[in-house]
Amino acid sequence: MKKAILVAICILFTTTIFAQQALDKIFLKDEIRMVVIEEVGINTIKYRHKDEATSYIISKHQVDKIEFSSGREEVFESPFKPVKSLEDSEKVYISYIPQDVEGLKAMGDVFSKATGVTALASINNVKNRAVRKIKIEAAMLGANVILIGDTFQRGNQYGNENIPSNATMTTLSGIAYSTEKTDFTSLKEKLENNRFQYFQSAKLNRNAWDVNLQYPETHNAKGELILVDFENVVIRDGGLYVQTKGIRTKGNELKVVNSNEEMVVLMERDGKTIYNYTLFSEKDPKVAMAIKIANSK
Repeated sequence: MKKAILVAICILFTTTIFAQQALDKIFLKDEIRMVVIEEVGINTIKYRHKDEATSYIISKHQVDKIEFSSGREEVFESPFKPVKSLEDSEKVYISYIPQDVEGLKAMGDVFSKATGVTALASINNVKNRAVRKIKIEAAMLGANVILIGDTFQRGNQYGNENIPSNATMTTLSGIAYSTEKTDFTSLKEKLENNRFQYFQSAKLNRNAWDVNLQYPETHNAKGELILVDFENVVIRDGGLYVQTKGIRTKGNELKVVNSNEEMVVLMERDGKTIYNYTLFSEKDPKVAMAIKIANSK
């Protein structure tokens, strides 16, 4: 009897060890999933959890690597790149595959339209301009991925004495997403305890040719550096919002869409127009130097 019990325990122990070793590891940006890989496709990975029959699908773009139970590794290079400001808009990734954005944070809808100046305009040039505009809007929302939902493209249409000509046109629409995780509590503290220099405003209308940039006055009449404080900073609806009297805005509240140790980008939308306001912290070397020079006078 004792021998039978001992054998049963050994079998159970061996089975447990085998089950643990048989699991594959999916390495994501912020977690590791212990699963059974069923298939690695062209764009997606199909897997299921231990002792479950339900299969799940995840985009390969969200996976850093797979460690198979056999010991083999497969590494993936994601096209999702960090987009920290308007200058990074070309890094925004455009996808037509819904699985690419599953689990990502939706930042808002995006749309662009580009039209040829004449009926002879190149269809590719017009399409490229539409792509550039929709990437800019996504970057201004704080996003780095776009899932395109609808595309319309029209080539040159030549008219006659009765029918007018139509120039080349491309329209794109979709939803912008972000792969970034933000510590809003830490960011809130930083915004509440620092002053900022208002550096640049950006305005993009969906019907405009391009984004419009403006640079406000950085010094007052006395030659002092103008610094901005945030009167109210709140965490709400999965985002961080601020109020300030230091920036002339359309509304009373601005959303924080990007930030690092020395910079913050604020955003607001007004119908078809989106605005970004870029500010540099007093900890930025150039701002700190300007403050030092002003205080020495």
